[in-house]
Amino acid sequence: MNLPPPRPAVESGAARGRYPAELERVWEAPGAPPVTIRALRPDDIDREERFVAGLSPQTLYLRLQYVTSQATRRDLERLLDVDYYDRLAVGAFVRNGAADDIIGVSRYARIDDTSRAECAIVVADDWHGRGVGTELMRTLIEAALARDITCLEGSTLPENLRTASWARRFGFGVRTEPNSGGLVKVTIDLGTLAG
Repeated sequence: MNLPPPRPAVESGAARGRYPAELERVWEAPGAPPVTIRALRPDDIDREERFVAGLSPQTLYLRLQYVTSQATRRDLERLLDVDYYDRLAVGAFVRNGAADDIIGVSRYARIDDTSRAECAIVVADDWHGRGVGTELMRTLIEAALARDITCLEGSTLPENLRTASWARRFGFGVRTEPNSGGLVKVTIDLGTLAG
């Protein structure tokens, strides 16, 4: 997989609390309006709420790994509790009239006292298969590398074949967790991508 060259790493702790404007860019999806990719901020909560509400029940279930019809405001606040170093979320936005709508989100949360982080990604149903997930993950990896994270890992349900297949193509190791009821773990060593 071809990643953009990593930007110089920030000094340890320097990015905490500082919005990472260096991650902002516009990406052109074939046959689609321009997509702005940037870090999410706590004031994106209404956009995040609209995004989650617009996900199909199947996509929401595959992402959350349990059945629900909506995310609570508290859930959304927790998702947007970012410090831009140990916890960071990246969104893909398209212009809709006078507002920007989220069409996808990737995020990581560092595992305490490690250089590993749990990651997740979800893309709006209408944008599946159009490269949004790949662009979000490229940006998330760039941010993680600059913040001393060496490995991203996540999990998905066994029936989420689309995500497992995408993860393999992207370069993640994919394996079924023992004694988990079939839960699939995906892991990528960022050191192998930085060279």
